[in-house]
Amino acid sequence: MSRICLVCVSLRAGGTERIVSRIANHLCERHDVIILLLSRTTPFYELRQEVSIIQPELSRRGEAGWRWYPQMLRHLWQGFTQARPDLVLCFGEPIAPVVLPVARLQCRRTMVFNRASPLTSLRGLRGLLNPPTYPLAHRVVVQTNRSVELLRRRYRLSRFAVLPNPVDLPESVSSIDQREQRILNVGTLGAKKNQQALIQTFAACESPSGWSLEFVGDGPDRPALEGLCDRLGLDESVRFLGQRSDVSDLLHDSRIFAFTSLTEGFPNALAEAMAAGCACISYDCPTGPSELIEHGVNGFLVEPGDEVEYRRLLQQLIDDADLRARFSHNARKSMERFEAGVVMDKLEGLIEETVDGKRVNGSVH
Repeated sequence: MSRICLVCVSLRAGGTERIVSRIANHLCERHDVIILLLSRTTPFYELRQEVSIIQPELSRRGEAGWRWYPQMLRHLWQGFTQARPDLVLCFGEPIAPVVLPVARLQCRRTMVFNRASPLTSLRGLRGLLNPPTYPLAHRVVVQTNRSVELLRRRYRLSRFAVLPNPVDLPESVSSIDQREQRILNVGTLGAKKNQQALIQTFAACESPSGWSLEFVGDGPDRPALEGLCDRLGLDESVRFLGQRSDVSDLLHDSRIFAFTSLTEGFPNALAEAMAAGCACISYDCPTGPSELIEHGVNGFLVEPGDEVEYRRLLQQLIDDADLRARFSHNARKSMERFEAGVVMDKLEGLIEETVDGKRVNGSVH
């Protein structure tokens, strides 16, 4: 048994927060698990009682200004001292340049998990700070093989491992054409998710009566997207559902899942939709969709920005029940390699190797 400390900014609703909660709940069965937060929040996702949480008394970053950074450093130092972890798991590229030096000064073994698109680690401040600090981590865990290809040249001294997100694969799902005539999209309503393009594409489709486009999630673009629907006369057929706790139920009752993101780390929503047996269509953005979808076999992949082709293929999914059924079957089958038990076993192996100090070259598949 090891003491493992997971570090993340918060436990609000979100992709990183969800995977942190899930990993913590799994690891606490065999390890002592502590979550060290960098902002005080009420957990959105359920945590097992065996998981401990260390929350800060930090001022809000906007209120504290430059003083927020020394406060965070002190909080990290005190948190690691209190937790006494054998291994620190750092979730998030923005906090890694701070977390990794503090952990190494305390002689803690570390793994950093890149959650966003690898392109963000090649640009701007992250592209400047992360390459020299990531070698402090004993492992840099990314979600796709393509991420390693993109990062390796710039991060030559880092030791990479590939670990996709775990996906729940239900034993059975309802027949796809017993479901609602719903096209579903799940994600933050923001520019990179590109929901505007999906609305415009849906408006251009010749949808039979009864089909709807529904969005799960919230974000800064919601007012603009609602205004676009109003201008296009889609008030009756496009719905914004906000944050929902029943996303799995919605996926299992939807015929089509449409994904229009321009950049991803690992598209959890797309993977979960495929596991639920939705017929899926996605832009082939970097990175993730091409490692989930084999074009024409278990879904459709479209070159980013090709709205004409996206509309053509979405129309094909709307019109062709046999195609939807074939994609539904093949998508579920293809998700077996991402099944939660398989991925968590790989994570346990990585943790054991890192705690024991064994060096692993290359990727974990």
